[in-house]
Amino acid sequence: MTDSNAVVESEPHGDHVVVRVSGELDVFNAESTTKEIEQAIPTESHGAVVDLTAVGFLDSTAIRKLFGLTTRLAEHRQRIVVVTPNGSTVHRTLQLVDFARTAPIHDTLDEALEALAS
Repeated sequence: MTDSNAVVESEPHGDHVVVRVSGELDVFNAESTTKEIEQAIPTESHGAVVDLTAVGFLDSTAIRKLFGLTTRLAEHRQRIVVVTPNGSTVHRTLQLVDFARTAPIHDTLDEALEALAS
């Protein structure tokens, strides 16, 4: 697999940014993809929604990189929430590693944006 298997798109949403990721996140592209996600979140942004709805698979390397991303954003006092539908493979994987202890997980973008705004 190559970096082209993951696509990162972002758009501002008030004081926050929504970063949509699609494809697969694995050992081959996890580092570059998480760097792209981080670069898509301006330092003046209060927080970010990382939408993983269109991610079909993520491996342990990608999970480790996502944990690192949440830590770096917290150091900059930026909040992060994650979107992944309940029941999806990615949602179950993030539950298994207790990812919600570092970033809340929501089923929909609307729920995530509401949580980030509060």
